[in-house]
Amino acid sequence: MRWRQLLLFAAAALAPLSALAQAAYPSKPITWVVGFPPGGGADGVTRLVAAKMSQNIGQPVLVENRPGASSIIAAQHVAQQPADGYTILSAEQGGLVFNTALYSKLPYDPARDFVTVSNMIRAPLILTVNAGFPANDLNAFIEQVRKQPGKLHYGSPGRGLAHQLAMEAFKQRAKLDIVDVQYKGIAPVVQDVVAGQVPMAAIDTVVVLPHIRSGKLRALASFSDKRLAVTPDVPSMAELGYEGLNIAPIVGVVAPRAIPREILTKLNAEVVRAVRDPEVSAKLTGLGLEIVADTPEQFAAFLQAEGSRWLPLIRQLNIKLD
Repeated sequence: MRWRQLLLFAAAALAPLSALAQAAYPSKPITWVVGFPPGGGADGVTRLVAAKMSQNIGQPVLVENRPGASSIIAAQHVAQQPADGYTILSAEQGGLVFNTALYSKLPYDPARDFVTVSNMIRAPLILTVNAGFPANDLNAFIEQVRKQPGKLHYGSPGRGLAHQLAMEAFKQRAKLDIVDVQYKGIAPVVQDVVAGQVPMAAIDTVVVLPHIRSGKLRALASFSDKRLAVTPDVPSMAELGYEGLNIAPIVGVVAPRAIPREILTKLNAEVVRAVRDPEVSAKLTGLGLEIVADTPEQFAAFLQAEGSRWLPLIRQLNIKLD
């Protein structure tokens, strides 16, 4: 299967050096493409890191939004650019892994066209209910849902996204019958859960924390192996007996695959340096995001693991976007 090739992302690090470009890299502006509109989570993370990176390297790092088609438009564009380190892409599991099952044909090949640079952050998901929902913990939630099979709904920001996969995997494990209601983005999902139009959703910490802290929403469990630092009173799915439900949207960086090793190494170092900058990391963690800032090889291994865990579920549920 295609996802098994994802480890080849890291193999591009062994590409022969191109003696010409490396000495002065970067010697001109870098274009950092985002496959989502301005103002979203991936855009915000990218702009924060890009600003610090620009300051560190003494060259402009220009964020360019190319939204649409589950980030396919942006990925296709970057795949066609020169592999010289001057065009990079903010990417997540959708564009690099899930799209290979969600679409019958893609205009790019994640394994063939890209090399991983670094996974910058992960945005943990929390199973959240409206404040009026009659359950204060996960066991009570399950009991309530089982009393009303097929009558309760959860909000999802899009088919094939981590939010939907988290809920569907939990439904299978807990043997629950809850109907998926599709929205265009996470903001309207949160709005309707707060208003009680839908009673529940798996929501990113970056957008749900203010509502949990204000009491408008109630957090029942995080889709994680251990409790989150930003919600220490909220148990993890794993500690409640639902191991293997650790899934979270990420924002990573990839580049056109033939990038020379020396440039890839420099690019990784600068991205990691910017993400781990005390000011930047404080802003990111304050939003409930978790810092990753790993190596190209670690990022590639993560993507392979995501494929092995979640592509079978996508196919089992027959989720298609074309």
